[in-house]
Amino acid sequence: MKFFQSKRKQFEELTRPYGQDVYRLALWRLANQQDAEDVVQETFLRAYRSFHTFQTGTNAKAWLTKISLNVINDLLKRKLRQPDTVSFDVEGDEIESLQSESMSLQDPALQLAMNEFDPALLSALRKLPVSLLYPLLLRELEDLSYEEIASILAIPTGTVMSRLFRARRLVRDRLTEHSQSHAKQKVVDDEM
Repeated sequence: MKFFQSKRKQFEELTRPYGQDVYRLALWRLANQQDAEDVVQETFLRAYRSFHTFQTGTNAKAWLTKISLNVINDLLKRKLRQPDTVSFDVEGDEIESLQSESMSLQDPALQLAMNEFDPALLSALRKLPVSLLYPLLLRELEDLSYEEIASILAIPTGTVMSRLFRARRLVRDRLTEHSQSHAKQKVVDDEM
């Protein structure tokens, strides 16, 4: 009995500081508070079950982040397999609009968090492929090193740097495009 108590205590001491990090990453990726909370719970459950494989002295945050990314990916795959409940008469843009309105109404905390960021930036991030998005979020949001990101994503460090470069460039280009189209629209509106 004492063995299990000490194992649990060790696990809690090791992982407790990273709960908010796991939640923040899940919230950014899923844009839904309930899903993010589910990811945190499942991440810690999986981590506890595999705690015997954790090597003491290694990076616990990176270990938990890798587990949480797997949980996020599993959740996204499950959601893709769920049948749609939207009428076929609704256009794609309308569906996205309804989804984002629905998410913000269900999740005031998310709405507040998203209001802190430029909507154009959020849009640019949402358009990134996962292969570019994850390295960017892990570096900029979680402040992980290139080596930690490489370990989590099981890719070489050079690939991490390359993907970060491409992700930043794509985000910058999309923000520039948005700003230019916004400026053109303002000129058109001012002329009317």
